[in-house]
Amino acid sequence: MGDAKLHHFVPQFYLNRFSSGKGKIWAWEKSTNRSFPTKSNSIAAETYFYRLSQYEKDGHDWSAMEKQFSHIEGEVNLITADWINWLADLTPMSEIPIPEINREIVSRYLSLQYLRTADTREILRALPNADGSKEISEEALRIAHTELLWNLDIVNDLAKKFHDSNWIFARNLSSIEFKTSDNPIAFRTNDNRQWRRLPGNFEDVYASFPLTPSLIMYFYPRSLAWGDRLDFMSNKISPVLFDEDMVHSENSGQVFMATRFMFAKVNDFSFEADFASSIGTDCYKNLEGAVLECPPAQD
Repeated sequence: MGDAKLHHFVPQFYLNRFSSGKGKIWAWEKSTNRSFPTKSNSIAAETYFYRLSQYEKDGHDWSAMEKQFSHIEGEVNLITADWINWLADLTPMSEIPIPEINREIVSRYLSLQYLRTADTREILRALPNADGSKEISEEALRIAHTELLWNLDIVNDLAKKFHDSNWIFARNLSSIEFKTSDNPIAFRTNDNRQWRRLPGNFEDVYASFPLTPSLIMYFYPRSLAWGDRLDFMSNKISPVLFDEDMVHSENSGQVFMATRFMFAKVNDFSFEADFASSIGTDCYKNLEGAVLECPPAQD
């Protein structure tokens, strides 16, 4: 089998969990408000996205990074599949057994998932060069991104923040499903007032990550804001019952984080389209509903 040319920055196994039984997944493009059916093998991916051209000329394997991603994705697929099966039957406040090795693997996966996306590449594109210019070729941008992903200090630092947080699972039994995106790890301020694209030092934010349309994980750091107050819920199923507004609230984070696309089992992105129109303005969504609230116009 030849080396894969189409490189996914969101794994296929993960996207499949938001697809129909026939493997179809609905994609919604944030910038155009256009939705269309597709499959996990052709979305959230770009040709040669992780090609290591900087090492290829010296005879090294240009696909080494993509192969490493494939390996850790396989491990996380198996680990999280067990969680999903267990969570279907366990009662609230039941604990999910997470061996230390699995916690380390999933923590590294989460760190890499956040850093590997097209969003990170666009952030790098916006950074000035040493001479102050912002002109950068696509090859130079790919090299900068892959070198960042090779940087163990950066990867391990974020992985440790995930690892040391309290992991809490929550189930959604409402009529609205969780959706995901091409940048699926969302960060929210501790007061729940803002979504953040960058986690910073992980002191004033917590993270969320939808596992399936009915399951979500939260990562609460043991920071000054939270301390050990949530230790009693670590690795457990939250007793909180999600209603439709709470699910919309979580989906708004995916709208905010999405670089280009959101994904879902069903073709209904009306709330997401409405919320997207408020991003970058002084308007916001009232999470008791889908009403757009804005300050009064100034004369």
